[in-house]
Amino acid sequence: MRLVIDGNDGTGKSTLVAVLQKIFDGAGDVWDRGIPTKMTDYYPVIHSDDELYIILDVPVEVSRERLAAAGKDLTERYHTVEDLTHYRQRFREVAEQLGPTRCRLVDASGTPDETLQRAVTALFSLVEERERAASAA
Repeated sequence: MRLVIDGNDGTGKSTLVAVLQKIFDGAGDVWDRGIPTKMTDYYPVIHSDDELYIILDVPVEVSRERLAAAGKDLTERYHTVEDLTHYRQRFREVAEQLGPTRCRLVDASGTPDETLQRAVTALFSLVEERERAASAA
């Protein structure tokens, strides 16, 4: 099973992926970005049955603050208010399209530790939902 962490720039994906990879220590496959990113540009819904998705979500202002703190150019494509606003909405739509047995939208506006806790809770919820769906089939 692969876990894909996705979301807008400045949501904390790389930070979360690094921590999860250490926690799973080779026992799990954790990726930074994947199918949800492709879907934000209106690609058809293509998902893998062996993937679970966590999409990190923060307000645009938080994304920009984090990007600026990391020394990123805020005029660069995907870092402008317009692009961050557009893609935030698209990631939310993609989370709905992927559905409750594949994807969770996680508030990442807190500290890295708070985001980790929310992401792990979301992961357990996804696994439970998948198991319920499989046993009902």
